[in-house]
Amino acid sequence: MIFNVKNAPYNAVGDDGTADHGAIQAAINDAAGTASDGSGGVVYIPKGIYKLEAGLVVPYDGVILEGEGRESVLKYYTAPPAEVAIPLLFSKQVNTREPNLKNVGVRDLTIEFAGAGRDDSAGLVMNGCVDWFCERVTVRGNGTGMLGSRTSGIMIEYWSSDGIISGCVVEGVSKPGFYLAGARRVTVVGCMSKNNLCTLTNRELEGGGFHIAQAREVSFIDCHATECSVGFNFVYPGEYGSVPVDSSPAPSQTSFNVTFPSATEPVLMENLGFWNPTTKRIEELPVLSATLVPPTTDPAPPTQTWAITLAAGYTPAIAAGAPIFVNYHPFRNVRIIGGSAKDNVVTYQDPSAPNQQLTEGYGVRVSSAQPGAVGRDVVISGLICEGNPSAGILLSAVEDVIVDSCILHDNGAGIKVTDVATPAAGALPAIDQTGRIMVSGGEIYDNERSGMHLRSVEDVTLQGTRFYRTRDTVQQKPILIERIDESRRKTKDLKLRDLEFSGYDASQGDGFSVSTPVIPQSGDDDAVEDGVYDLAFFGSPEGNLYAPPGSRYLDRATGNVYRKVHSWKRNDWMASLVTHFRLESSTDPTQVSLYSVPLNSVVHASVVAIARSEDGECAVYRRAVGARRNPGVVVGAEAVGAVQTIGTDGENHASWDFNLIVESNSVQAQLTGESGKNINWLIRTEIDVYTV
Repeated sequence: MIFNVKNAPYNAVGDDGTADHGAIQAAINDAAGTASDGSGGVVYIPKGIYKLEAGLVVPYDGVILEGEGRESVLKYYTAPPAEVAIPLLFSKQVNTREPNLKNVGVRDLTIEFAGAGRDDSAGLVMNGCVDWFCERVTVRGNGTGMLGSRTSGIMIEYWSSDGIISGCVVEGVSKPGFYLAGARRVTVVGCMSKNNLCTLTNRELEGGGFHIAQAREVSFIDCHATECSVGFNFVYPGEYGSVPVDSSPAPSQTSFNVTFPSATEPVLMENLGFWNPTTKRIEELPVLSATLVPPTTDPAPPTQTWAITLAAGYTPAIAAGAPIFVNYHPFRNVRIIGGSAKDNVVTYQDPSAPNQQLTEGYGVRVSSAQPGAVGRDVVISGLICEGNPSAGILLSAVEDVIVDSCILHDNGAGIKVTDVATPAAGALPAIDQTGRIMVSGGEIYDNERSGMHLRSVEDVTLQGTRFYRTRDTVQQKPILIERIDESRRKTKDLKLRDLEFSGYDASQGDGFSVSTPVIPQSGDDDAVEDGVYDLAFFGSPEGNLYAPPGSRYLDRATGNVYRKVHSWKRNDWMASLVTHFRLESSTDPTQVSLYSVPLNSVVHASVVAIARSEDGECAVYRRAVGARRNPGVVVGAEAVGAVQTIGTDGENHASWDFNLIVESNSVQAQLTGESGKNINWLIRTEIDVYTV
């Protein structure tokens, strides 16, 4: 059944002057009881601007609100601050994580704030809903911080599940446009979030596009965020705190008590976390039950004690005094598929330097506000991030992430993968929180500082990705590696495979030339020691590229191949070098440099030379020589022992000759030809090197 709010007995006006909230609420109440099975009805809101001086509440199953798109406007006029309400709230009384408001929805409506909104709430809120939808809804704020309030556009919370948000637009609010605070199995499709900025001090990054906190099984498909502080913000809030395990009764492997200084909602006790010092993480506890312990004194104390029972099989020991984290439910199983995050920027005053301005902004920001809380199972695929001054994608305090087929350009950094900051004295020693990251199949170009920035992380794979730049002033560090600080671990287990680099050699101008694609910020102190690289770049890696043992390198300028057999430092690259030389009608010995001996090194050069004249005469020579360049000697590499002939030379002409010498800090070939003949030489040199 359809209930038109402009018809009798409701008689809403929709003239932006008459208060219509009472009329619309009456239609909602009547729609609840129209069907014998309690399935509800449709509340129809025709074209018009409906003035709301109080919030609308839908607490009934089966009720749907429907309008005519941007021409059906619910305009909320701010009441005194203590009375600020939610313009449109779908909610029954919520006392459990199991959603209990069924088969509800809203479509083709606009919600507009005339001034401030309710702090930490939204224009449209779905609380504890199941099997619900939100289609083609627009929420608008004033675009300038909403008078200092902290208000989202569309908020999904209290474990609403099995819902879809499609074709919605949020603009100009002061917190995230779309906020999935506690949601499960929710899909957001084809939505836009723009110009959402928070003007409150120390809350500048709260004005996001799409935000999740404790959500799971959530997908954002072809969604777009622009002109917010963060496009997609996945952050575990950590705002519920912790209490210590009681000493009496003595805790066991499956039961313990906790006491709060004041009353605590039962819903917060259903998910608990436990700090495990071995894993350096807060782990979810398998809670079977949380029972309020009756007070034993009269009057009852202000404290509140809960008895917790866990499922069998949880192995970490729980001791008295150990912190138990309340309402602990970090995000899991989140996807961004397609869409864009563009020009998300916020500028604000530096609290430590009043005369300075800070500029931040992220396309995607994945992190945690609770030390020890780690998000998991995130997929970002086919997203375009552009014009975000901090980073296109930031990953921190998260594991098991796939970033695939993304285009990241003109950001501060293309993608930044970093561990958490070093904990302050007395805080949980939560470090080493970021790892198991795979980045593949993307394009990273023209970012301001670096293409990819790694800080004290573990188990990162980067493959099948193209790094390039069109200007020599940008992305001067394709892959930058550093530690959080001197006390923290190096980046570990880094795999680099099948990467393409363009715009990093002198072919586009002298300013484009870069000596190595992987740059440890502080050399030995930051260089990766384990993992494997398989790279193609410009120039020799010797003395330039730090790489783990087992790595392989192709010099694109010469075709020479290098291997890392031992050591992770930038020396000791075993080389397979190819030299082409044409000796024209000469009998005088001619020297050709094959390999420059690194400083403080001993090398062994094994050489095969093939000579062929234009009339078909040929020769094959095999030689080997050792060379060293002593510490502190700038010039004057010398041979180690005599040149060795390997096997028997094969030749058609006795006047030709080939030999090796060590001179001018290099291993050189000495070629002898024949008068009247041009001889082409192909020389392959295998180098083993050991640097002191």
